[in-house]
Amino acid sequence: MPTLAYVHSELKESATLLELAFELDESGSSSDESLADLLIEAACEPLCRRRLQDIGPERLSLERLRRESHERGFTEDDISSHVYTQYMFRLCDLPSVVKALDPPPGFRTPCGVFSGEEGVLLLLRRFRTTDSLDSLTRETGRSTPAISEAVRFMCEHVEARFPWLLDERSLSSWAPHFEQFARAFRRKGLPISNLIGYIDGKLWPICKPGVYQRVLYSGHKRVHGVKTQGIQLPNGIQPYPYGPCNGSEHDSTILRDSNVLRVMHDVCRGGQYECPLAPGGLGRDYVLFGDSAYPISFFLWRMYKGVMSRVQRWFNADMGTSRVAAEWAFGKIVNLWPFLDYRKKQKVLISPVGLYLRVGNVLTNIHTCIYHGIVNSSLDMDPPALSEYMQGGPYTVYYV
Repeated sequence: MPTLAYVHSELKESATLLELAFELDESGSSSDESLADLLIEAACEPLCRRRLQDIGPERLSLERLRRESHERGFTEDDISSHVYTQYMFRLCDLPSVVKALDPPPGFRTPCGVFSGEEGVLLLLRRFRTTDSLDSLTRETGRSTPAISEAVRFMCEHVEARFPWLLDERSLSSWAPHFEQFARAFRRKGLPISNLIGYIDGKLWPICKPGVYQRVLYSGHKRVHGVKTQGIQLPNGIQPYPYGPCNGSEHDSTILRDSNVLRVMHDVCRGGQYECPLAPGGLGRDYVLFGDSAYPISFFLWRMYKGVMSRVQRWFNADMGTSRVAAEWAFGKIVNLWPFLDYRKKQKVLISPVGLYLRVGNVLTNIHTCIYHGIVNSSLDMDPPALSEYMQGGPYTVYYV
């Protein structure tokens, strides 16, 4: 009579427990009780805990993506669509993205050694999916800790390598183009002749934290989260991604802490943050535009609220429809990189949520430089070249 130990040993030669049960039944060498036990075990097998982290045999590389696409018999259009869905860049453009991010030739983490090219691909692939890292191990050929460490290394690399894309220089460097921006808005018939962009805040939902729940909870949205402040220029670029800030903070508080109005003052009239190509200021005041949550300033206009005159109502009607460009800016980040907007994966004090959001802003601007966007189409203005954006403009030498 076969025992359970015998059954498990026979599994090495039999494909499944069910096949083994049939073999024992046909041979007549087992009792009904043992067969029943075996069939129950076979029925429960799909419910047993299994190893999901199945590491694939090959790691990510551009050469692998090209080879696998051709092996599947894809046409050039199919290849572009397939790779674009997974990485948000076409296969022919991925080498330019890797070059623009300028990763090190190789880097080491506690879980292994990576090439710079693999690091960029892992970063893009992670930001494109909300699934657990277990679902990527087979595809990437890396364990979950290795993927996590590589993504974090690449985020820290972008922050350290391109600081001028994340601080106030990312706004002040566009000062020589402010008049072009204002002209683009005037062509749309807007009532503000010196408008250069829209400003708004965004609450990013996060997983409910174990501590600091009060400061991270937004009573307006009724969710825990962190806030960032974004600016949308008419060329599609979103400069100065300020944050993260506590979800309970008001947009006007974040505006004060970000020092945006001081940057606009110095760019227009001269000061600490003036553009090196316009010493002493531009000689003219330019303004940003926000919703009614913001204060009124020489460099920031907002929607009127309260009891309004007929002219003020007309002003709100004209500006209200165009201000949706600020929402398009945040919406594009969410659409390109769903991982950033998936609250169950954004865990404050466990993962660098703020760093992820800033890097997502840079990746979105890279996408705009290559493929344009809805803001460019709406305002009929081309984005800068990718190399110009990554250098902070044609005057990087003044900033680096």
